[in-house]
Amino acid sequence: MASVKEQSAHLMSRLENLPFSGWHRYLFLLAFLGTLCDAADFALFGGALPLISKEFGLGPAEAGLLATVGLVGAFLGALFWGTISDYIGRRTSFQATVGIFAAFTALVAASWSVGSLLVFRFASNFGLGGEVPVATTLTAEFMPSRIRGRVTGNMLAAFPVGLVVAAGLSLLILPRFGWRALFAVGVLPALLLYLARRHMPESVRYSLSRGRIKEAEQTVTHIEEQALGKVRHARADMNIPAEVGTATAQGVTVFQLLAPGRRRRTILLWIVSFCFLWASNGILFMLPTILVQRGFPLHQALVFLLIQATAAIFGYSACAFLIDIYGRRPVLFLYYFVGAAFHLWFAMASGYWMYVSIAFVGWVNPGVYGPSAIYAGELYPTHLRATAVGWFFGIGRIGSFLAPAVVGMMLAFHLGHYVLDTFAVAYLIAAIAIALVGIETKGKVLEDITEAEDEAIAAAH
Repeated sequence: MASVKEQSAHLMSRLENLPFSGWHRYLFLLAFLGTLCDAADFALFGGALPLISKEFGLGPAEAGLLATVGLVGAFLGALFWGTISDYIGRRTSFQATVGIFAAFTALVAASWSVGSLLVFRFASNFGLGGEVPVATTLTAEFMPSRIRGRVTGNMLAAFPVGLVVAAGLSLLILPRFGWRALFAVGVLPALLLYLARRHMPESVRYSLSRGRIKEAEQTVTHIEEQALGKVRHARADMNIPAEVGTATAQGVTVFQLLAPGRRRRTILLWIVSFCFLWASNGILFMLPTILVQRGFPLHQALVFLLIQATAAIFGYSACAFLIDIYGRRPVLFLYYFVGAAFHLWFAMASGYWMYVSIAFVGWVNPGVYGPSAIYAGELYPTHLRATAVGWFFGIGRIGSFLAPAVVGMMLAFHLGHYVLDTFAVAYLIAAIAIALVGIETKGKVLEDITEAEDEAIAAAH
């Protein structure tokens, strides 16, 4: 009889050899829609904030506090749900994050005071902030290695799509029905909860890492039935290291990210995430203010944002395909390094060239972030993967807190001319950090990437 490790390796080989099928597309769609809600929510709240401020009589400081509370909720949600899904599973965590977001978004629409609005906003974003790292991890763990980058990267392209959707919803709903109706629409993601309960299984890799061989076997067989037919099985001709049992999942996963063999790469990835979200949220929240202070009319500043968001959709998708063709490190390095130049170009451009340069900025910002998160998750074993992705997103959100505040101070002290330069510097630092990680993961089975390093870490202890 085959050993547990042999059974695990056999199942992983079958999973890796599957063609991309309707089942994979359905999983992609569920994760895509959940991620779209994340991006759309922040943009929707920004559009609704002036009406909320008017109804509750809020000044600029109070309005800023409302926006910050949502960011803090998303920050803590990414840390908590990314970590907890390495203990309770990806499927359970995905359902919990979507359910919390949908329930409390509906309550935002029913807010009766500033205090209730603060509480509901924080809670809804606590759920929403956790959905993205969980969905990223789940998608990556189900996709065959040969297409993992492009599929997961295109799933994360839901970010710029969400910004476009939010702009459309705001234009349709806010003038006619007000801000409460806008957030009442936010309960629709509850449909994702129903679909996930019926059609989203637990990650095979997670089940195997917890020693649940029978559950993993049932999931692989079900996917094979959907992809190949009821009596066919995928090939099992790959030599895949097995991650089996509960022993590897003991301990505090966050501390394991900073184990001697992983500490350097973890800190470098956190630097990448912080720098990206400094530049990304700095532009998202502050670009209109920056341009208005430079003498541009508000409508023109909003046009620049729309061009950036539209270019970002194509930038995300292109980067996702390129990392599967040319590798993670060279493509990500190029995106960040050239992205620094694009930000400087926009800072110095004038006239027609401003529209061209902001499109190039959008191609890399936010076009590089999804593939960066994929790369981060690939560098850690299954029992740490969601924690790693959650903290990658979470640490980056610290940059999203600081950027609007620091940019605001720079504008107040008449240093607005240098704000876009800080975004360029952030991208340059991220490029250097990506280069220093020093590991390529293109086309490799997840278990192959981490096996040798995990053995070295274990031997060191």
